[in-house]
Amino acid sequence: MYNDFRDRTAILLGDPGMKTLEAASVAVYGLGGVGAACAMDLARVGVGRLYVVDFDRVEESNLNRLYFGYKENVGLAKTEAFARLARSVNPFIKIEERRIFFSGNDAAKIIDTESAYHADCVDSLNAKANLVAALCAGGQSFISSMGTAGRLEPEGLKLGDIWESKGCPLAKSLRTRLKHMGVTAHFPVVWSDEPPVKPVQRNASKGDLDARGDDTGAASAKRGGEESGYGEEPAARPRGRPRLVQGSGPFVPQAAGHIMAAWIVRRIIADAADKR
Repeated sequence: MYNDFRDRTAILLGDPGMKTLEAASVAVYGLGGVGAACAMDLARVGVGRLYVVDFDRVEESNLNRLYFGYKENVGLAKTEAFARLARSVNPFIKIEERRIFFSGNDAAKIIDTESAYHADCVDSLNAKANLVAALCAGGQSFISSMGTAGRLEPEGLKLGDIWESKGCPLAKSLRTRLKHMGVTAHFPVVWSDEPPVKPVQRNASKGDLDARGDDTGAASAKRGGEESGYGEEPAARPRGRPRLVQGSGPFVPQAAGHIMAAWIVRRIIADAADKR
C-alpha cells in the first residue's frame, strides 16, 4: 500500500506492477511537446529511472504546449526544467540529464545502455532516422513519434507499425530515409493522417532559433515536426533570417506523448510477466 502519489496507480497496476516500474529505466530523446508529456507520465506512474536528452532551453513560444512550460522556467535547459518538475512529483526517481545536441550521425553514442525501453520524440528527420536506425541495430525496444504540429485533433492519433502508417508527411519521409539506409525493422509509431496547417514565415530571433541543422525549418515545418533540441549547434545557427514556423498547441503533441508513455508502461509490465 502506498500513502503517496503512487496510491491510485498501485490500485490500477497492483503491487507487482509497481515494483516492476520502480526497477525499470526508460530513455526519452527530445523534450518538446511530445517528449515532455511522455517523460512526465513515466515519472508520475513511478518509473524508477529516466534518461532524458535535449539540447534546447525553455522559450516563451514553448509555453502553450510544453508540460513544464511555465514563466519561471523560461531560459532553463529543458532537461533541468523537466527534472525539477518530475522530482517534485516523484521524489524517488533517478534522472540522468543529457544536455547535448547531435546532428544524427552520432546517434548511437547518445543511446542509453542502462535503459531497456526508449521513446524517440525527435522531430528532425536526419536525427530521427539515425536514432531509429541505431535503436534497430541494437535490438532495442522503442516507440517513435511522427508529426504532431499543425494539428487540432488528438482523437485522430493512431498507434501502429511504421510501415503501415499513412497520411503523415514526417512518417512518409522517415520510411523513405530508412529504406535508403537499409533499415526494414518493424517498430511502433504514433501518427496522425490529419493534414497539418500550413506554416507561416517568421524572422528567427535570438531566443527563437531554428534547431534542426541540415533538416532546416522549411522542410521540418512542412512535415508537421514538433520542436526538440537536435541538429545544428546554436552558435552556428543563422540569426534574423526568415524561416517557416509551424503552428502547434497542447492537444496533439501531449496526447501523442501520453500514448507513447502508456505503450512503454504496458510493455514493461508485459515483459516482466513473461519472464516470471
